[in-house]
Amino acid sequence: MNSTSSSSTAAAVAELLRDPSPMVKASAVDSIAAMGDEAEAFLDPLCKLFNDKSSQVRCAAVKAVAGCGELGQMYASEVCRLTGNADAKTRAAAIHALTEMGERGACFDDEVEMCLSDPDPFVASAAQKALQHFQGVKMAAAAALQDLSKPLKPQLEAPPAAGANGSTQPLAALLFPGQGSQYVKMLSEVKDLPSVQEMLSTAHTILGYDILKLCLEGPEETLEQTKHCQPAMYIGGLAAFELLKKENPKVAEQFQAVAGLSLGEYTALTVAGVMDFETGLRLVKFRGEAMQEAAEASPQKMISVAGLSQQVLEQLCSECRSGPDDVCQVANFLFPNGFSCAGSESACEKLLKKAGDTQGCLQAKALKTSGAFHTKCMAPARSKLLTALKDAESKMKPPNCEVYVNLTGQKIPPGTSVPRIIELLADQLTNCVLWEPAMKAMVNDGISEFYECGPMKQLKAMMKRIDGDAWKKTQNIHV
Repeated sequence: MNSTSSSSTAAAVAELLRDPSPMVKASAVDSIAAMGDEAEAFLDPLCKLFNDKSSQVRCAAVKAVAGCGELGQMYASEVCRLTGNADAKTRAAAIHALTEMGERGACFDDEVEMCLSDPDPFVASAAQKALQHFQGVKMAAAAALQDLSKPLKPQLEAPPAAGANGSTQPLAALLFPGQGSQYVKMLSEVKDLPSVQEMLSTAHTILGYDILKLCLEGPEETLEQTKHCQPAMYIGGLAAFELLKKENPKVAEQFQAVAGLSLGEYTALTVAGVMDFETGLRLVKFRGEAMQEAAEASPQKMISVAGLSQQVLEQLCSECRSGPDDVCQVANFLFPNGFSCAGSESACEKLLKKAGDTQGCLQAKALKTSGAFHTKCMAPARSKLLTALKDAESKMKPPNCEVYVNLTGQKIPPGTSVPRIIELLADQLTNCVLWEPAMKAMVNDGISEFYECGPMKQLKAMMKRIDGDAWKKTQNIHV
């Protein structure tokens, strides 16, 4: 089947998800589940069916999401909520789906344990089997962390680049996720690493609150707040790097380059030796607070759009702006025909509808982020951040490995001046993040192994759509 007919078929199936008949919707979901990798494009509309009135539709949707591999695992928290559904079949389907979601699903063992006392014996039995499965998953994860008795150095020193001294090792890159990859119970598997414990202790002093408690217990809506989420993700990325040192010390010592998505760029620069943990965390704390303040200054919104070309989407953004001062623009180039857009709430609401109604659109949904990040709406935050970065300049150093930056989508070499890095970090706040170009540049530069260091697997999922061969060589260091 050629790409045109495949796209047409996908659009027709997507239309059936809105059919009033439960049987038709459930049949459409089953058809999507049978699409293999192509089913991943329907994850968001499938998740919307978790609230469908029909238990047949809900159960089919949960099963389909669980079958979407690593990308589907990102929706485990939404699946977990269905373990409290009023319908027994839905509860059982949700429990079974969690067993198909690897370590991410096993994070919800407490919620599943509550179902042991479910009045429906089928649900209670499903919970018992799931808990036995989770125990095996956790034992396997614990085996990877068996050597925890040796203290690790908390200082995050970046090593020399791969290929130095005649090394023939494949060129490897470390990737660090940003806001949106957080989840309640993150850090639970690495909190006992001595180096992570030291970071958490320092973080408590700098932040003024217990970030570990927030990561482990939530509530989710508090963890999602920009001022909390950014420090949590910064620590999460560095904790994953510490785990990488244990699991694959050769890569941790000989990586060629780093990159981070939005907030993740600070994690990447820390690993590249530009700043130490304390300096980085103070900057991240300040950045998160400044961005949240800018977001609350006016009604703003971010949306995710997939399936439309850059040209079509930019035209739609233009049509949705009410005047020259209104903001509605592409804010992130994530993967081919996959973008996030941001701007004023009114303009983005228009874009949400226009994009969703445009032929070829596979997804158009509002994001949970609080503001129009990476647009001129963040100008007040940029000004404040620039001052903070300049104040920290004396504590910063040139990177000792290649860094692929958000602003240009290209690499800066080892030894790049600190003033240039400060400029890049400040301008990142008000300009589009070029993640897809950065990943393509890495591949073109000969990097052949990729390690996503941090919660969830969003960067790996995006890599699958950017370059299939690179995706096969991408590993997630999950925390």
